[in-house]
Formats: sequence, C-alpha cells, structure tokens
Amino acid sequence: MIRIFVPYIGPSTNVALRQHWRKHKSQVELCDWLTKQAVTESGMAPIFYQADLFFTPRLGPKERIRDTGNYSISCKTIEDGLVRAGLLPDDRGEYVREWKVRPPIIDRKQESGTWVEIIRVEEVAA
Repeated sequence: MIRIFVPYIGPSTNVALRQHWRKHKSQVELCDWLTKQAVTESGMAPIFYQADLFFTPRLGPKERIRDTGNYSISCKTIEDGLVRAGLLPDDRGEYVREWKVRPPIIDRKQESGTWVEIIRVEEVAA
C-alpha cells in the first residue's frame, strides 16, 4: 500500500457543478500543482499495476464538514493529478479498478487536505 497526503480539498460537488469553467480550471491547476509536489516529495516511483484508490479528507481549521459524497469532485481532481504527476499511467479500469471516498477525519490542529491510499489489487485479494 502507498499512502500520500495531498494538501487539497476543492469545492463541494454541489458547488463545483455550478462553477464557471474558468474557476474550475484554476482549481484543477492548483490541485495538479499540489498533487505533483506531494508525489515528488514522497519519492514514489510510477506504478504500473491495477490498484484501488481510497480518499480520506482531513478537515483542519476552518474547513466545513460536508456530506461524504460532496468530496467526490475533489477526489476525482486529485486522481487526475496523480496521472498528470506521472504516478499513475492512466485512470482507466486497466490501472484503477475502483475508488472510494471515505468519511472525513476532523483534526483542527492539522492542515486540511486529502489522504490517498493506493492499494495494489493483489494486496486486496490476498
């Protein structure tokens, strides 16, 4: 299992669906930059196997609690960032079997962001 922290929580799914495309584009660019930085700092090599992705938001100071499903746009944006950062070759079923958003962890003393667990499919089956 690989676990990295991306210091990003984007707008809720409800808000993102109504956002102007320019605002969404700037959120994607910010997420890509933060994801690439997290991948680089982790020193992880690219993975070329099928994996499951689990996203757990961590809510720091001032971050509002949302319904778990309202983190989905944020998690999809991070998944795309993992591809653009070169950690995942693609996010098609060949490489990402499934992904899940877990309920957030509330820790007001830590920075907000999202934990990403990447679990090789063989590890799950074992």
